[in-house]
Amino acid sequence: MTRRICRTSIGLLVLAGVCSFCLIPDTASAIPAFARKYQVACTTCHTAFPQLNGFGEAFAGNGYQLPGEDLKDWTHDTGDDRLFLAKDIPLAIRADGFIRTRNDTRNHTDIEAPFALKLLTYGNIKKDISFYFYFFFDERGDTTGIEDAFIFFNDLIEGHNLDLRVGQYQITDSLFPREQRLTFQDYTYYVTEVSDSGFNLVYDRAAELSYGFDVTDNTALTLLAGIANGNGIGTADNDRNFDSDNFKNFYGRVLFEWGGQGIGGYAYIGREKNPLEVENDFYRIGPDFNFTLFDSVNIWGSYLFGKDDNATFTTPATEVKSWGGFTGITYKFSDTWVGSLLHNMVEVRGIPTLDAHTLTANISYYITLNFKVMLEGTADLHSTEASHPEKTHTGVLGLVFAY
Repeated sequence: MTRRICRTSIGLLVLAGVCSFCLIPDTASAIPAFARKYQVACTTCHTAFPQLNGFGEAFAGNGYQLPGEDLKDWTHDTGDDRLFLAKDIPLAIRADGFIRTRNDTRNHTDIEAPFALKLLTYGNIKKDISFYFYFFFDERGDTTGIEDAFIFFNDLIEGHNLDLRVGQYQITDSLFPREQRLTFQDYTYYVTEVSDSGFNLVYDRAAELSYGFDVTDNTALTLLAGIANGNGIGTADNDRNFDSDNFKNFYGRVLFEWGGQGIGGYAYIGREKNPLEVENDFYRIGPDFNFTLFDSVNIWGSYLFGKDDNATFTTPATEVKSWGGFTGITYKFSDTWVGSLLHNMVEVRGIPTLDAHTLTANISYYITLNFKVMLEGTADLHSTEASHPEKTHTGVLGLVFAY
């Protein structure tokens, strides 16, 4: 990028801070309807929105209900205990737009507002059974439709923390939900399409069981197992089938926690067959961690190694090995200032155009609990070579608002 382009980009970013409107989407457990229902502040569930704190994670894991809560307090008296009808339908509206500067496309600056408009809702069908979904009215200029949409069964066996989720969602939500991140920059390896297979590490139609229990007074273990179609959340075919083949993919996670700290491991294994009956077997496996230091510093990350036996569905087979992940650091300077760093790495052997190495810095000032000013820059640390002839730095400055 030339100095002239840099000066122009900086100037437009400053302008963006004055005139842009930005709302970054977050997850089910972050919609403002919860705060309205229980009449509590956002900080009850969030370290800094949209990132959840320990209470927020526990609330979401309990089926979006408080322990011992009587749902009749929030429902109409229909005269039949088998029917729970909420007095109000909880709704939240989210929209996001921003101005971005970049040098990896022909356009170095772009006004991207609105970028996404969506409607979110959730509810308790009865005690320990809840639902959640959101609908994208507009995403990048097109109607996307429904992304997250699932039913959650909490404590399937009374007295045991055994939960079931069925529907469509991001299958790495049990690791680090992408939509809770404080940065605009994504978790690169999660969204990198390593092969021609339809599966990915984000949205899919699936069902998962999770079971958590205390090992000692200060330690806990969570086990999770899931089964997925393996081809994303596209439309059904002419036979009304959503899955594209006879195979199902399997994933699981083990998480060990002590004193607010956690380490875990994640594995995903599957097989896919294309219309020409050529198959690709693949897996992803690796560790994750989440540590809190001095009550204000959070260090977390996820790394995965993967192999596709026939990534391009060719004969003879083309094996592709890959690895990647991220480390993030969040520091809460005060109730109004929060800083974040995010380091991303991706390496795909044999497909160097997919390799990535970036460092993102984000600083956010919370004008109110649900309204912040955000400044972010992402530096390209990848060395220049034939497959990567130019470094691609990006920057975002915007206003983030949730209501």
